[in-house]
Amino acid sequence: MNPLVYLLLPEVREMVAQGDSAGLREAFEHFHPADLAEFLSLLSPPEAEVVFRTLDQPTRALVFETMDEDRQVELLARIGPEGMARTIEEMSSDDRADLFQRLPARAAEALFPLLARADRLDVKKLLAYPEGTAGALMSTEYATVEPEMAVSEAIAHLRRIAPRKETIYYAYVTAADRSLVGIVSLQDLILARPELKVREVMKADVISMEADADQERVVRAVEKYDFLALPIVDREKKLVGIVTHDDVLDVAQEEAAEDAYKMAAVAPLEDPYLRTSFWSLARKRAGWLAVLFFGEMFTGTALAHYDEVLKEVVSLVFFIPLIISTGGNSGSQSATLITRALALGELRLRDWMKVAGREVSMGLALGLLFAAIGLGRAYLLRSGWEVAITVSITLLGIVIFAALLGGLFPLLLARLGLDPAVASSPFIASVVDVAGIVLYLNVARWIVF
Repeated sequence: MNPLVYLLLPEVREMVAQGDSAGLREAFEHFHPADLAEFLSLLSPPEAEVVFRTLDQPTRALVFETMDEDRQVELLARIGPEGMARTIEEMSSDDRADLFQRLPARAAEALFPLLARADRLDVKKLLAYPEGTAGALMSTEYATVEPEMAVSEAIAHLRRIAPRKETIYYAYVTAADRSLVGIVSLQDLILARPELKVREVMKADVISMEADADQERVVRAVEKYDFLALPIVDREKKLVGIVTHDDVLDVAQEEAAEDAYKMAAVAPLEDPYLRTSFWSLARKRAGWLAVLFFGEMFTGTALAHYDEVLKEVVSLVFFIPLIISTGGNSGSQSATLITRALALGELRLRDWMKVAGREVSMGLALGLLFAAIGLGRAYLLRSGWEVAITVSITLLGIVIFAALLGGLFPLLLARLGLDPAVASSPFIASVVDVAGIVLYLNVARWIVF
């Protein structure tokens, strides 16, 4: 956050108490809307309302769409639908639709009729797309030009419509039936001769995405082609919207957070950590913990099954943590690498043989390294050569097994149509723990006895 925010806080609170609207407008005149939204989050709801009312309508919209969801709902409740309708109309179309999606039903019903008819239709259209698709992510405020326009005419047209559009860095060339036939950048128009036709300077090979495409495909396309905006079309290839780079960044952050939660066996949080209630947090953690807890119970069952081996050679117990943690960490590394590669489109299901070969080779190399270290460690503890060799062989075997399991399990989940991120580190570790115990004590039976 801008350090100036904290310096101004006492002064702003004093101006709010005195009702100094002119002073508040002057204080925030040069603030970026994102900084102003953060500033409002530091104020009490009544103070935030006073400051918000001093802003002009365009700034209100920019600040409001940047605010946290909870503060948006809170501010809307304080000012009322009538006082906020104009601000909501000034918001970008995708942010406006997102707001209606998360508003309480009663608040949405009160606000919706107050919007202009065009905005109401736009909200309905965007909310009709399933969540997680390109359509739900897109904005309908895009700039279009006609292929037969002169370049000079197109520039004049863009100048007129620019205030109502989210971006004019690209203009989309559409036919009379709205079908997308080309794209032209503002730079290309400015550099072209004024008398040329748009069709002569446009790029006809347009990379677009259908409205029902998964949002992860949109993210990958924008990253791959370095777009500022990606055109979205319907099944008839008619332009229906654009997804801008700022929305792609939001989705990328959400997807990364969701994958991180899954890899840690935690259900995703809808709200920030400190705003999530105790019971909600407990509920989201308890489910997977219970599954993993029962999984780890098999480790105890395996140990009980080999009770006589451990009684005969007590020193075998000393190396159990070393073996299961090495195997678990190895499997978790492989699962993370493969899951990430799948998410980025670097791997496909047909590559499973290559993955298996690569992970077995990697497991063998790492297993030999840790087997040598384990052999030396066991010998230095004076556990005897039999125990040292047992530890060494087990480390080699469990690292190979864990690497192979961690590499193939995400591919199996993807083949079954499940999210590969569910191949979380704790789950892999639980399986490897049991396998490590069984392998270790069977090798001990073979060598020591």
